[in-house]
Amino acid sequence: MTDAFSPLHGGAAVLRVFGSWPEAIYWSAAIAMAVAFGVTLVLLAHDPRTIDGHASVWVKPLKFELSLALHAATLALVVSLLSPPYRQGLAMLVVALVFLAASVVEMGYIILQGARAEQSHFNVGTPFHRTMYSVMALCAVIIVGAAGAIGIAAWADADLAASPALKAAIVLGLIGGTVLTLITAFAIGGRMSPYVGGVPAFDARMALTGWSQSGGDLRVAHFLATHMIQALPIFALLAERITPGRAAFAAVLVFAAFWTLVTLLEFRAAFRGSASVIARAMP
Repeated sequence: MTDAFSPLHGGAAVLRVFGSWPEAIYWSAAIAMAVAFGVTLVLLAHDPRTIDGHASVWVKPLKFELSLALHAATLALVVSLLSPPYRQGLAMLVVALVFLAASVVEMGYIILQGARAEQSHFNVGTPFHRTMYSVMALCAVIIVGAAGAIGIAAWADADLAASPALKAAIVLGLIGGTVLTLITAFAIGGRMSPYVGGVPAFDARMALTGWSQSGGDLRVAHFLATHMIQALPIFALLAERITPGRAAFAAVLVFAAFWTLVTLLEFRAAFRGSASVIARAMP
């Protein structure tokens, strides 16, 4: 075997391109989900089957493929900012590998259930489905928890390649987003439904997301919590272009507080059975 085809040579090539194995794993997951999204779009266009007589069997896989692609890409970008001791350390590698395994199981089951024209969530009609629902919950915790672990590493890394404003946004976004996501997700899972006050009619749901426009829907708060992970770092980058330095840092803190408040208010409103202000404002 020549050096060009040796495992060590391949590993060195990966490190030259991605900087570390965790980055390679997250980017691979993001690319795989983007490809799956494209394939699923084709299936959506040619497969007329529906679940409950309304939504295509491929809508849920599409949503999760897009969300996971965005999530994995975010984690890859944040890991790339860590200093070498953190970025190339064993802890980050273990987190990435566990994340990858959980993603394969989670998305594999969601896509399988779509292909079978069966619900993947809240489907506990058989022992198999009950087991897989529990497995999915565990995988979801791992997938989201990876962001929290990376956020903690970013907080501890004194040599993080980020300004104070961006570092604050990464730490607050990843850790805060993880905590709020788990709170909202467990509320939905514990109720075995995102709806409070009854399942809404299909003409009383937001077109793109399916959020209820007539009653409580915990998915709105869950969405805000999950995408806090991306929203805060993006806001920090924009704020630094407008007003760098301490002003940008302060703006990040204010925006983080605002995003958290809106998430909690939506969460509270949903539990009271009130329709989301966001969902009602959208077509």
